[in-house]
Amino acid sequence: MTRTFVLAALLLAALATPARAAETAPPLKATTKDAFLDVVVELRKEMQEGGRYSYVTESERADVEKNLDRMRALLEKSGSVDTMGKDDQVALFNAQESVNATLEKRDRDRLVCERAATTGSRIATTQCRTYGEIEADREAGRKLMREKAARGCTKPGCKQG
Repeated sequence: MTRTFVLAALLLAALATPARAAETAPPLKATTKDAFLDVVVELRKEMQEGGRYSYVTESERADVEKNLDRMRALLEKSGSVDTMGKDDQVALFNAQESVNATLEKRDRDRLVCERAATTGSRIATTQCRTYGEIEADREAGRKLMREKAARGCTKPGCKQG
């Protein structure tokens, strides 16, 4: 029975590996102007509220847009990476890497694992959550603190401002 369980676990791991590899593909890979424009439409949609990259800050969004514009201009000039000069290829690559780094950092589906002792215990455990879950918890904490600050002191004997 143990052997069957181990074989089943190995099979499951082998089947899950290609799916995980597909998830880690960079958000943006520009090779031709037309393919790039299609991807940009999708990226901009995903940066909106509720999208995969909705946690991108305003300054990061401005940088992403600047790099997308730079990439569009380079691809319009040459049509594809294959017909670009080496300097333009390097500029395109650098802009693309900057966009991908920002989007991957703010990807709501990115898994973040921490090893820490739970409250009341000294035994460390590994806790994994998505970036989106972490940000949602952080925002819930901020909201709670704002509400408490707005209500002020409600306990007897408390001196108000």
